[in-house]
Parts: sequence; C-alpha cells; structure tokens
Amino acid sequence: MGERGYLAGLLGIHYPTQYTSIQNKSVSPEEWDHFHELIVTDELSKCGSGGVVWNLIGGYAIGLPPLIKFGKESVKKRVVPDILAGKKRICLCITEPDAGSDVANLVTEAKKTDDGKHWIVNGEKKWITNGIWCDYFTVAVRTGGPGMKGVSLLLIEKTMPGVSVRRMDCQGVWASGTTYVNFEDVKVPVENLIGKENEGFKVIMTNFNHERLGIIIQANRFSRVCYDEALKYALKRKTFGKKLIDHPVCSKSLARLIIGNSS
Repeated sequence: MGERGYLAGLLGIHYPTQYTSIQNKSVSPEEWDHFHELIVTDELSKCGSGGVVWNLIGGYAIGLPPLIKFGKESVKKRVVPDILAGKKRICLCITEPDAGSDVANLVTEAKKTDDGKHWIVNGEKKWITNGIWCDYFTVAVRTGGPGMKGVSLLLIEKTMPGVSVRRMDCQGVWASGTTYVNFEDVKVPVENLIGKENEGFKVIMTNFNHERLGIIIQANRFSRVCYDEALKYALKRKTFGKKLIDHPVCSKSLARLIIGNSS
C-alpha cells in the first residue's frame, strides 16, 4: 500500500507530497481527495474483516494525522517518509486500563527533566490497535493538572528504553494486533511534543471526524457484505422443498434490508 501511494492518501488531508515522492499511478496528488480515500477504504472493507482493515489502516490513520498536522518539522522529516512508504508503522495510544477512552481523565504521566530537554513518561495504554508492530506511538499523556487542559501528545519511539508491548488475546480482530503498551521511565526529547504543551486534547479532537468517516465507510461495506452472504445462502439453502428465497417471509426480509428498513 505504501509503494502504490495508498497510505499517503488515507490521512484525511491533502496528499503529503512534501514528505514522499511516491505517487498513486491512477490519481495525481493534486486530484486526490476524500472521495478517493473512500474508494480505497471501501474496497479494503469488502474482505468483511474489521481485523484485516484495522491492521492495514486502523492505527495508521489515527496515529499519523496528529503528527503531520501538529508535529515539529524536524521530527516529521525524520519520521514520516518511512511511514508513508510502509517501511515503518505508527499507532495512537489513548485508551488506558483505568480511564478507558475518557481522554480528559487519563493518568499516564509525563514530567519534564530539570534541564527542560526531555519528558519522562510513565503509564500504561490498553486496547491499542497495531501496537505490537509499531515503531512509533502517538501518546496522550498528562503534563499538567486534572482534566482536558492538562493533556499533551508525545511521539514515543519503540527503540526508546522503557517501552514494552504485549499482544492482547482478542476474539474476532486478531489481525488488528490489539496491544497492551507500558511506558516505564521513558525519556522522550521535548522536540517530540505534538502541538502545544497541555493542549493535546484539542489535537486529539481534530482526529475524530476523519476517524468517524472511516468507520462509517467500513460499517456500510461490512453490512453489504453480510447482506450478500445472506442472499447467497438464501439462493442455495432449501427448506420444505423450496429455496429460502422462495419463502415470502425470507424474500420480504431481504427486500426490507436492502432498502434500509428491517422492521
């Protein structure tokens, strides 16, 4: 996907030509927009597996946009090209064992060193999509007081001492690589701050519209895949000497489903 230019087009932003020379052969960077992103996401979703789709674009499509939009240019030039090319992977780390997805009440902590050059990060993240494979983590941390105004975002790299990951045994989405991530005295350069200190909540919120668009596309296609499978079965399976499709109650149910009324 990286080599064919798909990854660079799945970020909900203009095609980032400043960080990659890779282009899609069918659509120019100038023409690429949300419609083409919809096509790629919809085609991937025809496999009918959320795990597979989330493996390919789940963590990536929510982990990289904050860095591209709000990261420091020096960090982006070093990190982003390999991610767009598919050589490295990135994910978003927000959910925690205690706070869940309640961003305003997360407890993973980042304290600045006395010389002001690093953040020291301690805490845990849970249910992190793609985390087991990722080289970079876009991590929500508490750098200030309680509530949303004390949250910041840091880019943490897997090679930094103190980062450990453990794959979670999840039913149904094994291919997505759901992960438990632990940060123990991880020393992160201040340059890896994404956005402004204590204003990470705003950065996180900018992700949601794009994330919801992707989920809508997937849910729509998954529902169509389910319908297709039901129709195939109804055309094949026989009961009481008839195919299921020839039973009025079955044909009526299928008809109502396809027009969006299952009552």
